[in-house]
Amino acid sequence: MINAIIIGCGKISGLYDDVQDSYVYSHAKAYSKNKDINLVCCCDLNMDNAKILATKYEVPNTSSNFSESIELYRPEIVSICTPDKTHYTIVMSILELEIKPRIVFLEKPACQNEDELNKLIELSKQKNVTIVVNHSRRFDSLHQVLKSKIANNEFGKLIKTDAVYYSGWQHNGVHIVDTLNFLFDDSLEFEQLLNRDKSPYSGDFNLDFKCKFRDSKSLVYITTMNENYYQLFEFDFKFEKARIRLEDFGQRISYERKTINNMNENILIKEDYILDTAIESPMESAIDNIVENLKYKKSLDGYRLENISQTMQTIWEGMKWIK
Repeated sequence: MINAIIIGCGKISGLYDDVQDSYVYSHAKAYSKNKDINLVCCCDLNMDNAKILATKYEVPNTSSNFSESIELYRPEIVSICTPDKTHYTIVMSILELEIKPRIVFLEKPACQNEDELNKLIELSKQKNVTIVVNHSRRFDSLHQVLKSKIANNEFGKLIKTDAVYYSGWQHNGVHIVDTLNFLFDDSLEFEQLLNRDKSPYSGDFNLDFKCKFRDSKSLVYITTMNENYYQLFEFDFKFEKARIRLEDFGQRISYERKTINNMNENILIKEDYILDTAIESPMESAIDNIVENLKYKKSLDGYRLENISQTMQTIWEGMKWIK
């Protein structure tokens, strides 16, 4: 069995995940459903949360000291689900331990600036510890298939993209940026800051931008939704031959095909479009990939910290517009 521990026992760790629901959203639930993993400890400075999570997923141990837990239980995987600004410090502390995990499964954003990113990449290579970042769309089969079809030019040239997120440029805007980088293998250039509003995260604003892709030059508008009304995370891609919308956090896809009507006008017709996707959730897929790496040395290329460097550079470039 592969031992794992969780550091930070809040929302994404599984504190509010429904054990009875078939969908797997959280780290703890994904670990509990994987036959190769033994989740041995839940760590949090708030011991009440650690105990609640441990009871919920039948984890035998809790702790407020993650360093001692790693030394005691010798996990091969450590999930870091703590607040955004603590990620760098915790990972660096783990990398300096005498006993280290083989894989750190890190929630986004990985760190706060370029210097931290470079130090994490360098030290993780020195210590032979792989850092996998949970940019969930990279693990999602729908997005993987869509990426392949875009690369094969099935929809024609991308003309314009409208993307909407909520809850902070660094906290959730990073998912928008990384999804665009992943799907199109292209990076964003900023042309105009359209709006700035407060988010629930101190110092992390909701930022609206007019951008373009560096290579294709197609327009990209990134805007925010105030989550006090409701959470919205979606993409509207306008291609030469089709329009594709990813809605409800990527759980629903809308496809419209370009055609010519009897008046010789270019119009869109909505059609059913079923992508060949797997049943498991992105979180399950992430854990499966990690397990297969540990057991069979399956490559984690595309999921490692090094692979999201461009995403983080774009996030920091966007932040310069408010300084």
